[in-house]
Amino acid sequence: MRTALLLILIITVIPVCAAFGRTWTINSSGTGDAPTIKAGMDSASAGDTVRVMSGTYYEHDIQVKSGILFTHQNSLTEKCIIDAQGQGRVLVFDGVDAATEMKYMTFKGGHASGTGTDGCGGAVLFTNYSAPTIYLCDYINSTADNLGGAIYCEDHAAPYLVWGVLRGNQAGTGGGAIACASYASPTFNSLNVTGNTTPGNGGGAHCSDNATPAFWGCNILNCIASGFGGGLYSETNSVPAVVKCNIVFNMDGEGVYAADDASVPTFECCDIYGNEGGDWVGRIADPDSMYANFSMDPLFCDTTIVLPDQSMYVEDCSPCLKDNHPYGYCGSQIGYVWGGCACGTATEPATWGTIKALYK
Repeated sequence: MRTALLLILIITVIPVCAAFGRTWTINSSGTGDAPTIKAGMDSASAGDTVRVMSGTYYEHDIQVKSGILFTHQNSLTEKCIIDAQGQGRVLVFDGVDAATEMKYMTFKGGHASGTGTDGCGGAVLFTNYSAPTIYLCDYINSTADNLGGAIYCEDHAAPYLVWGVLRGNQAGTGGGAIACASYASPTFNSLNVTGNTTPGNGGGAHCSDNATPAFWGCNILNCIASGFGGGLYSETNSVPAVVKCNIVFNMDGEGVYAADDASVPTFECCDIYGNEGGDWVGRIADPDSMYANFSMDPLFCDTTIVLPDQSMYVEDCSPCLKDNHPYGYCGSQIGYVWGGCACGTATEPATWGTIKALYK
């Protein structure tokens, strides 16, 4: 009887244990279960974990597989850096399913060269229906010859990105940080998109060709577009949904620019303020009070804006905090911000001119 019970337990437990998969641990010294992240990813199968220890990894064009948990050993993104050194993109997601997750890393120095898709997505490319979830990752100092200095989504890709910073990225034709096209429907939740540039359109983000991205609780600020839309640009039947976002202090171009009547973003509980080329202007003109949108100084505590812990602190009387909304409702804060200093104690007046001086 005891033997029979033991056999039943073994049969029951083995499939459960197998479902957890194997963990592939990677060290920057080349030791571990695989010598590089790319080798670990190539060896892994769906259900496995690729666990990266703290350090800097000089790798590029890592093809992420479906069903993989790709994670740093802890939540300190600055302790795990994948630096492509301008040799290619950092990561590629091609046909990756929704069971794929990535956490707690910084992607740096990516470069997408060429025309068309080849020149899009300096740090990360999402294509072919890819739909991973990415938590608390930063995308810095990457470039693209075409669109999307940091991130490019195309071909029905629908990734979910939550918490993180996109800073110092550049794109040759549009979307200094982010670009979405060809029916992509990504969700960007609680991101700081700051200090990104393009000589084209969309200093922060560029949306085109039937893309329907959603921006929730994001800050798009300090960006530059020599064309249109210092913060956000949309065209060719692309209709972004923008909810509880700050689009402020962008240093060239309007806060938001819609190129045609079929590409006008929807806004709810958004603050568009202090953009050099104008705020609620053009096809998005005069929505004040409609859907609780407004135009007021967010009252940042420090005009250097980006802080090491990725939060953005505002005065306790900021209109972006939950209890201070000018129309009395929205349910939570506007943008990726937190109360951090007493009213009237900001380091200097927040205007696009004072912000712009920081980047000269």
